[in-house]
Amino acid sequence: MKTYKHITRFTYEFTSFQGWRLTICRQQRHYTRYFSDKQYGGEEAALQAALHTRDLLMASLAEFPANPECAFEKCRAEEPLSRYPRGLRPRKNHPAG
Repeated sequence: MKTYKHITRFTYEFTSFQGWRLTICRQQRHYTRYFSDKQYGGEEAALQAALHTRDLLMASLAEFPANPECAFEKCRAEEPLSRYPRGLRPRKNHPAG
């Protein structure tokens, strides 16, 4: 499996979460975000969302090198929404989903 800087794959047999975690630390400030396979419709889509968010965050950190908290806040504001807005995810065995 290919490795990605700042991105870790979580695949545990005994947990409900399967997906990717993005974690970046600058000047003792942490940014962590999880990308669930279920939320994004599969492993590859979740990975692409994590990579996109990481790229946004790294660009923001380059813009604000002395203030990582400002960069993290900017990235949170620009984060792509999940594939399904909250409350509109189709249910299993539902005709619409």
